[in-house]
Amino acid sequence: MRSAYLKMTVASLLFGSYLVASKLILREVPIFTATFVRLASACLFLGVYVVLKRPGRVRPGRRDSVMLGLQALLGVFLFSVFAMYGVKFTGAIEAGVILGMVPVSISLVAMIFLGESISFRRRLGIALAVLGALSVNVLSSESGAGSSGSNVALGSFLLVSAVVCEAIFVTFGKFLARPIPPAALSLILSAAGALMFAVPAVLEYDWSMLAEVSWQSWALMIYTGIAINGVAVVLIYDAMDTVDTTVAAAFTALTPVSGAVLSVALLGEKFHPYHLGGMTLAAIGVFVVSTEPAGNKKRLARGQREVRASEPNDSLVCR
Repeated sequence: MRSAYLKMTVASLLFGSYLVASKLILREVPIFTATFVRLASACLFLGVYVVLKRPGRVRPGRRDSVMLGLQALLGVFLFSVFAMYGVKFTGAIEAGVILGMVPVSISLVAMIFLGESISFRRRLGIALAVLGALSVNVLSSESGAGSSGSNVALGSFLLVSAVVCEAIFVTFGKFLARPIPPAALSLILSAAGALMFAVPAVLEYDWSMLAEVSWQSWALMIYTGIAINGVAVVLIYDAMDTVDTTVAAAFTALTPVSGAVLSVALLGEKFHPYHLGGMTLAAIGVFVVSTEPAGNKKRLARGQREVRASEPNDSLVCR
């Protein structure tokens, strides 16, 4: 169990660094090109790892292929677009607080798509997390921190959209009829995402100018590919084999904390008291939701088993 906690801690801290790295990368490289390079780096890293690990042949059936396509579209493509444009228009600290709402938003998505009821405890947690995120961004706009007011509002909207995409991404993963090994799953989604970004990247940027991009930006693009899509995602998926989803969700409260510390250290952003207040409220909201009794989780698992039992068993073969 301690090993799983360590994995989730490392993964959450790495996720926090993604926002800061993106802010630095976007100073030189546009969004679609930077994301394509990130995903291509992840594919190379994960491809070598999977070949060495030899997890067996993975053959998704039609139903699971649809789920994987939706995960790639929402959790890789749209999430990356919304998150990177969002962090471009706001400060990395504000972005970290909003994206720290991902585990709470999963409850809302589960209610909409899985018919799961939301208890008073979850409503309280959601309210606290939303209040924390909104307080940071409203006060940031009023104080002039980060970008100008209209950009902060637009960036906040895009980041909230990224949160919704990520929540749907995680929830829809529960519909897979059979689990895919973590590294293989991340490789599949990274490859699908890279294909989605390929054409926009070609149209967006004169690739002959990549030679003029600093080595620091190249290093950060490769780092985000390996550290985020490679290491962090695999650690989270691996840890969730031994702990409940809500326990893993609680650890993601470390993401905005990591992002805030790195933003101050690397971007020179100023840390204000309302940042601490917003992060505290968001973390409390996540804690309240994540420590809910397991009754709803059992009903959700039972519903998933009923859905899977009604489907033909052609979805996945791992040998």
